[in-house]
Amino acid sequence: MASLEYNKNNKFKIVQFTDLHLASVPSNDNDKKTYKNIEEILAKENPDLVVYSGDIIDSSKEHGANNPAESFEKFIDFLNDLGYPVAITFGNHDSEEQVSREDLRKICNEKLNCHAQKSETYLTNDRENYVIEIKNADDKVKNLMFMLDSGDYEIPEYSYYAWINHEQVSWFNEVNQKYGHTGISKSDLIFQHIPIPEYWQASEDIIAGEFKESFAQNLEWLEQSQDLDDGLESKLKNKDIPEYGVCSPELNSGFFTQMLKSNVWGMFVGHDHDNSFDSLYKGIHLVYVQSSGYNSYGNKKGARIINLDATTEEISTNIMLFDEI
Repeated sequence: MASLEYNKNNKFKIVQFTDLHLASVPSNDNDKKTYKNIEEILAKENPDLVVYSGDIIDSSKEHGANNPAESFEKFIDFLNDLGYPVAITFGNHDSEEQVSREDLRKICNEKLNCHAQKSETYLTNDRENYVIEIKNADDKVKNLMFMLDSGDYEIPEYSYYAWINHEQVSWFNEVNQKYGHTGISKSDLIFQHIPIPEYWQASEDIIAGEFKESFAQNLEWLEQSQDLDDGLESKLKNKDIPEYGVCSPELNSGFFTQMLKSNVWGMFVGHDHDNSFDSLYKGIHLVYVQSSGYNSYGNKKGARIINLDATTEEISTNIMLFDEI
């Protein structure tokens, strides 16, 4: 595993991809296009770190996955061939069927030789969470990157999508206490797959990007539920729901409150393929990545670029669309 540090110009660049949805063995045409565009963006940007934030593969037969473990192994071989330091977390589709998160972690541990060096690794409820340190020229930790596994699904009467659980929140607080990152600066980044509920409020203060996720499309699962109350069922029948939305868990575990007490500059998520905005809520950036894989829905495909500057203490981010390479 490689340790990470700023370059001689005190710069550090991250390229983030999400929702690749690599599906079949052998790769179909959409997967080949996804691989090709990842290669082209990385050749253009030459980043110091590449982040893959979940739904790397499809694992259900319904979505065309005929051998998800082999699909993931092919992805790992692809990363090794490229050679850039990488960080990985999983999404809700990575281990729906045929393969578990434990299986995927085992493949990573045995085959991936370019993972960025992990610190403070914590496993809870089959979710791996860890920290990546980015050091300055004096070999001191300048930034922390929290890689969180946001899980997949919950008990339907509580929430469809999973939330960051209390064990993860406690671990997050303990890590910040250890490093002394308790609200003294805005230097750290969080990467996970599923957005937290505060993205709803953040959508009202968008700095750049698009808020275009079809909320009705993502509520189709509710129509089959036997646990709907009359009010929600009525709303669905009358289509009294927002045109665009955030597909977060319905319950709030309070993670954002702890982020406010930390050094977190921003959180970066995927999951909602047609949301790609950077927003500001209570002083923290809540950011979507552009979906990257052609094997699933989404009108535009690309990646997010994140630039860190140790001289100016600034962090900036923008979208790079594959069609604009």
